[in-house]
Amino acid sequence: MKFLFGLTLSLVALSACAANDFKKGLDIETNPIVAQKAQESGISFVSNSDQYQLILGGRAIKEGISLSAMSASQNEQQSNLLWEGANGAFELSISSQNLAQRSAQLSSSGVDYNQIAYNPRTGGIGIVTGQIIVTYTDSFNSTLISESFGIQLSQDFPHLRTAFYNINVWQDIFLITNSLNQSGLVSNAEVEVIENFAVPM
Repeated sequence: MKFLFGLTLSLVALSACAANDFKKGLDIETNPIVAQKAQESGISFVSNSDQYQLILGGRAIKEGISLSAMSASQNEQQSNLLWEGANGAFELSISSQNLAQRSAQLSSSGVDYNQIAYNPRTGGIGIVTGQIIVTYTDSFNSTLISESFGIQLSQDFPHLRTAFYNINVWQDIFLITNSLNQSGLVSNAEVEVIENFAVPM
């Protein structure tokens, strides 16, 4: 009995250490700026049973893409930068520029980016992939969804009754997801967020 109790305690301690090491590998620390900008956005949503808040002025850019390649000077970029971090292969940042200014700056320079969201439960930051995950019933019509909402079917898994849709760059993923949920055409639609990336040992 003592052996089982000792083994259980050891496993709990190991899992706690592993979780802390995994968190450290993400190079994300909860920062007041992150929480403030998430609160200011006013956009909350659920993804994979977790509540997220969109981070106002937040962007994720794949590693290797230099922000200095943008048309604005590096000094202007640094003066607008409020926070930096990393998650997986993404460099994360929060800027004081408004959403329209930053989006226009990144788009005009040909930089692909993703929005980011804060998870208050874990303190982590997830990458909004730009996909909508739809679960459906037998009467589901993937073509009708694509045509009605102007989105593209990416993958369909009929045996799981789940489909993935990509939005266009000019579309608001949150408005489309809400519209899908209110349409009665799907069982559920949610914005895909990836918060935890595998970290090589």
